Amino acid sequence: MSALITPLVLTERQAAHRLGLSTDYLYRLRTDGPRRRSSTERPLPPGPTVLRIGRRIFYRPADLDAWLAALADGSVYARQARGRGRPRKIAA
Repeated sequence: MSALITPLVLTERQAAHRLGLSTDYLYRLRTDGPRRRSSTERPLPPGPTVLRIGRRIFYRPADLDAWLAALADGSVYARQARGRGRPRKIAA
C-alpha cells in the first residue's frame, strides 16, 4: 500500500497539467496578466501566486486551489451564464 505524497511545490509544467492549461497560458498570466478582447468586459483575476527560486518558477498546490476557487465562486470574477441565441420577446 503506497501513500500519496502531496508535493510542496509544483513546476510550471506540473501546475499546467494539474489545471488543464498550457504552460504558455500560465506564462502569459504570470508576465502580462489575463487579456480580454474587449476592455468593457470585467477583468479576469491575476494568475496564481508563483514562487521564484533562482530562475525557476514554482507553484504551491494551495495557491492553485485558491485561484480556482476565486474563479468558481460568487466573486466578481465568476462568469455569468448567458442564454444562447436571439433573445425572446416577453408577452405583456
